[in-house]
Amino acid sequence: MSLICSPDTLITHQQKSECMGSEFTCTFCGRCCNGFGRYITINQKIGGAYSVTLSLTKESFMAVLDPGRSTLFADTSYQNEHPHACPFLRREDEDRVICTIYRSRPRFCRDYICCTGKVMREDALCGEMKGRRDLKTDDPALQDDWIGLKERYGGVPDLEWKKEVSKALAASGYEVVFYG
Repeated sequence: MSLICSPDTLITHQQKSECMGSEFTCTFCGRCCNGFGRYITINQKIGGAYSVTLSLTKESFMAVLDPGRSTLFADTSYQNEHPHACPFLRREDEDRVICTIYRSRPRFCRDYICCTGKVMREDALCGEMKGRRDLKTDDPALQDDWIGLKERYGGVPDLEWKKEVSKALAASGYEVVFYG
């Protein structure tokens, strides 16, 4: 099952700097772009560039493959596995999914950050929330708590999810900060 971060969970770079208090670190998982292929259309190839439309913003732009990405872009196996992924997204290796037009990506993509919140303990970052229900953490206790929360509340509406997560993790000594 693919996770698609929905547009209502997006935060901008400005919001990130105002509320994160710690630097966002991309994990190159590709989840942020696995659903955006529905909105990005390659209209035509013009020389070494692609005329592209992003229907979410009605933006048209010219996409140019980043240096050294032509061979990677020619491999369409990632799109075969993820048919709704952005047409410029490719698996670079087993652990990295990358944008092949990163330097010429549209403003929407430049402003996008997939973190939806953070979990802190004693002013230390313990975990970053990704999308609606995922967590990136090296804290085994937090990971266990999170798995239990997903089992109990994973299907509830977002507002109830946030309330229950905040309450349960506070009882375990964490502070939860949701963005937006």
